[in-house]
Amino acid sequence: MRASHSFRAALLAAGVAIPALACNVACAAGDETPASAFIVTAQQTWQGVSGSFRDAVPRVDRAGNALMLIETRRDRIDLLARHVHATEHRCGGFFAFASRAEAETFLASDRAQDVYAREPRGGYTIDNPATVQPWLAQVSEPNIRATITHLESYHTRHYASPTGSEAAGWIRDTWLALANGRSDVSASLFTNCNDCGNQPSVILTIEGTTWPSEVVVLGGHLDSINWDASGNSSARAPGADDDASGIATLTEILRVAMDSGFRPQRTVKFMAYAAEEVGLNGSQAIVSSFQADSVNVVGVLQLDMTNYRAPGQADIEIITDYTNAGLNSYIGTLFDAYLQPLGRTRSSSPCGYGCSDHASWTAAGYPSAFAFEGGGINHSFDLIHSAFDLIQNMGNTADRSVPFAQLGLAFLGEVAKGTTASSDLIFEHGFEAD
Repeated sequence: MRASHSFRAALLAAGVAIPALACNVACAAGDETPASAFIVTAQQTWQGVSGSFRDAVPRVDRAGNALMLIETRRDRIDLLARHVHATEHRCGGFFAFASRAEAETFLASDRAQDVYAREPRGGYTIDNPATVQPWLAQVSEPNIRATITHLESYHTRHYASPTGSEAAGWIRDTWLALANGRSDVSASLFTNCNDCGNQPSVILTIEGTTWPSEVVVLGGHLDSINWDASGNSSARAPGADDDASGIATLTEILRVAMDSGFRPQRTVKFMAYAAEEVGLNGSQAIVSSFQADSVNVVGVLQLDMTNYRAPGQADIEIITDYTNAGLNSYIGTLFDAYLQPLGRTRSSSPCGYGCSDHASWTAAGYPSAFAFEGGGINHSFDLIHSAFDLIQNMGNTADRSVPFAQLGLAFLGEVAKGTTASSDLIFEHGFEAD
């Protein structure tokens, strides 16, 4: 995400060895004919690597953004990803598909323009402090730190690795244990993805008491990758900030809510997405499934990297592009109501095309928001996507994730609500398509 990689340079100066670029995933697996991939990315991003990706055709989405559809070998995705990381100073930057037909269908059905300014009937409200306020002081930095430490202990959480699948199973079991046997809570591994390797996504569901057909989503990605090693599935990729921190934050939000006996009016789904680093594959698969089943999602909050804050920067950055303007405004109002009195600060910035899993929801016409670590994309932790994305390189603390857990609890308590009062039924009949 950062071009300077100053922290990495300091490690080199200190004599710490950083892995050279290694063989790609397909080569490491011994594949003689790597599978094809079809990538949709911004035209500006493609121009930076056009010499390496010549089989590309221009496309324009409904918002007028200039895009490119690239056909390439799957083992060359890392060239694009590293360009986005090192040159554009951000993460993500593209959607990946297993076939041209899937990519063309995605482009033809894009609904991002529809959702940018759309609002639910009734609007988002803030009127549940009796539930939210007691939660804020219950957020535990040691709990978040312990989850990050466990997740970084996997050699890698790469989507094609055995440990990537093991990590998903651990998240499911950990989340389900927090529910302590509640009959209205279930957790499953989502495997209906044709391009997620061995890695399932994780979905924990809390059934709504009053409007169960209205769904609130809180998510982050569970996979990690080491682009210094060309995305090699066997390379060390602890991914402490990217995105063990987001999963740890979600885990703490769930713990506090379950400990309080919270029973939401709306159905709540906590999600840990597979295969985000290689084209938002896990979230795309879930969103496609939700579309097919006509699931009425009324709000999505993405947490991808929560445990770094650049010196002098705000605690939380609200990402302004490829998100829903009304939900962004609401997130800011939530912050001001609940976190500003605690001395927390916020700012906002763009992230670019397809930079995290919220973009999958936006492209499908669902309202999404993305809260990112302070300083924005240009000042994010410069050791991500390497063997050095470790909590010890973030001061051995999860302090910076605490406000994200508090914001997530405010989002949960206010959007899903926690009573059966008719006045709290803010969506009337949901965030339905016009």
